[in-house]
Amino acid sequence: MKDDTEEEFDEDDLGNEYDGDIDDLEKRTLDSNRIRNIDQSKKKAVIESVLDERTHELLGKLLVNGALDHITGIISAGKEANVYLAYDHNHKEVAVKIYKIDSNTSKWMRNYIIGDPRFKKIPHNISKVIFLWASKEYKNLKRAYRVGLAVPEPILIKNNVLLMEYIGFESIPAPKLKDIKNPKDVNVLFDEILKFIKDLYQNARLVHGDLSEFNILYHNQKPVIIDISQAVDIQHPKAEIYLVRDIKNIFNYFSKQGIDLPDPKSFYYEVIDI
Repeated sequence: MKDDTEEEFDEDDLGNEYDGDIDDLEKRTLDSNRIRNIDQSKKKAVIESVLDERTHELLGKLLVNGALDHITGIISAGKEANVYLAYDHNHKEVAVKIYKIDSNTSKWMRNYIIGDPRFKKIPHNISKVIFLWASKEYKNLKRAYRVGLAVPEPILIKNNVLLMEYIGFESIPAPKLKDIKNPKDVNVLFDEILKFIKDLYQNARLVHGDLSEFNILYHNQKPVIIDISQAVDIQHPKAEIYLVRDIKNIFNYFSKQGIDLPDPKSFYYEVIDI
């Protein structure tokens, strides 16, 4: 998560290795690299960092009551949460995001909760802050998905466990945009992401708050936006600061793709409809 200090547009600020045309062989190579990049010696620690006794019990209930049939392995590990590949009883892939119960992460989470008009009371208990954060991502996904935006469909939220649509090809998860060397139709891709920013603001009334190539999946040569837990309502006091940061991140990425970029400031005013 980046620093929350206010930023202004500066044109000087605007400016791994897989081809955008992902065939079956490349998909498997990509997945092999993903698995290899998770240090084998740390796998147990990665799992135990989120699967405490309460989470074990909760997952057990989800497995018993029919929401899940089995969990097969880890997709990604982050400071905030781990994401696992699971299957429901219809043998359909499901993504399971488990948020870590951690005092350090709960501190910066408050920056994105305090001031959001949807959340009147902010708990002091660390576990409850994490549960609220998980619920916030679920609600953000629902808002975005309901207006037709390219985000995973939320399925279920319970405490620090979020079930959502899995994005990938069978057991191979979609890669992040940062890992695609030459995405196809880069101008179209850029336009689609700008449209997402605009529609998220105008139709879902949200600002992503941490949008970059690190949390955009590249699936069927289309962007799917993930990690929307920190997204804030547009009435949040820092919403416009976060919007500027999102726009700068996307313009920085695409400036390195060798395409002609519009004026970011003009796009900003287009988003906020001024």
